[in-house]
Amino acid sequence: MSNHSRRGVLKGIAGSAVVLSSMGVASAADGRAEYVVTAPGGGARKRLEREGIEMRGETADGDVLLVAAASRSAVADVGGVRAVEPNERYRPVGPALRETAASVDDELADLQWDKTEETTGAFAAHDAATGEGSTVAIIDTGIDTTHPDLRTRAGRGGLFRADGETSPSGDSFVPGDTTIDAKLPQGFTDGSAEELEPYVYRGAPTTREQAAADDVQSHGSHCAGIATGKNDGTTGIAGMAPDADVVPLRVFYWAEMTGYVHERDDGTEEELTVTTLFTTDFDILSAIGYAADIGADAANMSLGGGVVKGSAHKSGEHVAYQTVVQRAVQRGTVVTASAGNAESNLQQGGYYTLPNSVPGAVSVSATGPTNELAFYSNYGTSDVDVGAPGGGYETLEKSLSDDTEYPYPTNLVLSSVPAELNGGAEYDWYAGTSMAAPQVAGLVALVREVNPDLNAKQVQQIIERTARFSNGSSSPEIGAGIVYAPDAVEEASRRTGGK
Repeated sequence: MSNHSRRGVLKGIAGSAVVLSSMGVASAADGRAEYVVTAPGGGARKRLEREGIEMRGETADGDVLLVAAASRSAVADVGGVRAVEPNERYRPVGPALRETAASVDDELADLQWDKTEETTGAFAAHDAATGEGSTVAIIDTGIDTTHPDLRTRAGRGGLFRADGETSPSGDSFVPGDTTIDAKLPQGFTDGSAEELEPYVYRGAPTTREQAAADDVQSHGSHCAGIATGKNDGTTGIAGMAPDADVVPLRVFYWAEMTGYVHERDDGTEEELTVTTLFTTDFDILSAIGYAADIGADAANMSLGGGVVKGSAHKSGEHVAYQTVVQRAVQRGTVVTASAGNAESNLQQGGYYTLPNSVPGAVSVSATGPTNELAFYSNYGTSDVDVGAPGGGYETLEKSLSDDTEYPYPTNLVLSSVPAELNGGAEYDWYAGTSMAAPQVAGLVALVREVNPDLNAKQVQQIIERTARFSNGSSSPEIGAGIVYAPDAVEEASRRTGGK
């Protein structure tokens, strides 16, 4: 029996975790709205400043700005501005299912079907590469900086929060700060907090001293373990790249929200002060830009908005994400993104999701133990580049069944979580495209270890060329195929000088 057999291991289908729901537009203290502005070249910034428009942040070498202005037209009418979009605030939509499981009696690596020869081949690939010398940035809820399975480089990470509320200097980025007061819902750590709906808790938040990049929810730590968990061969979980460094770039934070309308059991309503978890577009954009600044080999985004109908390329939000992602790729960072969990066909009807749909991002769908598309995963040839294990079977019913090779919850993906936020459990079962994307981010680290001269596009090409199960053509469900680590590492090692 492993030393983990007596520890509680949570299980749940987080099939919709960190899908973002709009909370409206972020605003400055004086009531002006915040806007994300794409203005390549720098000339527009000077003109905006001459018009008295306040600069609140920048990324992508200044091509994408955060400004505060009285109106959208006041920004859009300035010469050189390519696109303007309100800086939307988002909070996550909650998991589909979640419950506490009994402890497990197996070595945890034995439960990682997502790393076997039948799926990604990660365990076999570790004979040739483990990600040593590579860096994976996780843009998420933070990472548990004390978890035994995570080789976290917290000093290179930080909190990205455009309003600067938690930064004594007012900066939007707090690098390596170990004295920050992080807000959490009252009673969150001991389980006594009253959850009104997913990620919404009754009452004002409390604060505690912690590292700025430390996890405040669990999702980021789970993704980090999938990509870089450093299993020692006997206990714990193994990531795709167990010797890679992982950098936590936290973009989610708990904050107070007033005027929340809550429906009582008797049908009447009340207005409450609540604590909710959220982020903004510019927080995410800033983290992508910073990942490129520090030379991360991969930047993973297991997050995204819902399915949107319309012309993606006309959206100011789409233009901003495309600008920042493509700039990161040009600088050598492979940007991986979850394809989304709305079980939607993105190939028909003019639908798209962000940020995975932008050119330059590697969009990842989710598969299960039988290498079939998971029941919740989005799909579509134009919006899915590759597939990777995200957990669950082709249907919800099969995923919850005890009569399968991997009975529930073992058909989900097992990974690391902060014990403090999970009743003492250090590992969790989740399912979602959120779990698929970091598999690919970890594979980037393996490829870069054996051939660091490859540029980002070449790394993506190798991963796509060596993927399996697509029958030689692009599949609406898994794109070029399900990633396969041994062949990707071998192909990368055969190339010389990045050729």
